[in-house]
Amino acid sequence: MSQGETPSVKQEKALVEMDRLLGGLARVMKPTQVGRWLKQPSSAFDGSTPLQVVERGEVDRIWRMLYDLETGQPG
Repeated sequence: MSQGETPSVKQEKALVEMDRLLGGLARVMKPTQVGRWLKQPSSAFDGSTPLQVVERGEVDRIWRMLYDLETGQPG
């Protein structure tokens, strides 16, 4: 997608989902920490970074982690 170009339906959906995810992450950590967290390898994701998890289409793993954190469920 070039600057000024309208995103495709698929791109728009991905942008909306990423915005929702960033909002969810900001509920459990300081918003200023989200970017750094997304780039750090995590044992919760078998050593992958959260961004790698998203790129593989496994964003549900992050949503599950957020649910567990917000509800106090064991992870």
